[in-house]
Amino acid sequence: MITTYETGYIRFPSFSLIRRVFQLSADYFEWTLVLLLVLGFFLSSWHDAHIAKLVVENPQRNDFFLVDYYALNKDSDIRHRYVPMKVLEVKRDSIVFKVGGIAHSTKVSVDKHVQFDKPMLDNYYRKQTLELSFSKIADYFQTGTIYSAARPRNIYINGWIVMHQNEL
Repeated sequence: MITTYETGYIRFPSFSLIRRVFQLSADYFEWTLVLLLVLGFFLSSWHDAHIAKLVVENPQRNDFFLVDYYALNKDSDIRHRYVPMKVLEVKRDSIVFKVGGIAHSTKVSVDKHVQFDKPMLDNYYRKQTLELSFSKIADYFQTGTIYSAARPRNIYINGWIVMHQNEL
C-alpha cells in the first residue's frame, strides 16, 4: 500500500513479494531451471511456426517450403515423401517451385534438409518444376501438407549455404 507523509514524500510498499519470489527460485533452483527450459522450448516452437506462417503467406523468390510430396502427387514414393521445395518465381496468382530430389522418410526441420550444404549439390533438385496457386498453398499449409517454411538470409539458412551468390 502506498502511503503519503505530510511532507509530500511517497512511501512505496516493500518489495517483500519480489524478494520472496527470488528466494523461492533460489531455494528451488532445479525446478526453476526446468520451468525456464520448458518455457524456452515452447517459445522456440511458437517462433518457428510463426516464421513459417509468415513465409507461406508472403512468399518470395528463394524461399524454402518443406512438403509432404506424396500428398501432392500420389504417384511419388510413399517411403521418401518429405522434400524441400524452393521458390523459383512468384507470379500474380501462383508460385513456381523447384522440387527437391533428396527426400526423408519422416518430417524433419529445414536444418536437416540443408545440412552439410546439400542444396549446393547438382542432384538436390529435380529437373521438372511445380506450379501451385496461392489458394492451394494456403490449403496445403492448413492441412499440414506444407509443414514448414524458411526464408534464407543472404545465401544461408541457419548457417548452412543454400544457394549460390549469383542466385540472389
